[in-house]
Amino acid sequence: MSWIVGILLVIAGAIVGFFVARYWLTEHSDEAELNQQVTQTKQQLADYRQEVAEHLATAQALVGQLEETQDKLKAYLHHSADLLQREQEQPSLPFFAEDTIRELRMANKVKGEKRRSDDKVPSDMPRDYSDTKSGLFK
Repeated sequence: MSWIVGILLVIAGAIVGFFVARYWLTEHSDEAELNQQVTQTKQQLADYRQEVAEHLATAQALVGQLEETQDKLKAYLHHSADLLQREQEQPSLPFFAEDTIRELRMANKVKGEKRRSDDKVPSDMPRDYSDTKSGLFK
């Protein structure tokens, strides 16, 4: 009878061992899976933080460029306004030099005199309008 009790104890130990092992392995595999998920989530968070940091650095650089461009534009507008103000205060410079203006005035006078002399009726009529009929209209 002692050998039957021994066999029953071995069978009972195997059954208990089977369930304990199954419980232990499933719990352990769930823990490993959860650890893997935690590690993956931490890596995703670190990647996201890196992307956000890069985005903010890029945005800051672009804002710096925008401010620099705005400063250049303000300086240009201020310079242009100063130039216009100075031009209004100073007499404007002539386009041509004084001697060139003098020569232009003299040339205009000569043209005007020629026009007045050209306005007179010429004594000789052009040949197209001659008194004698010729050609097709004869």
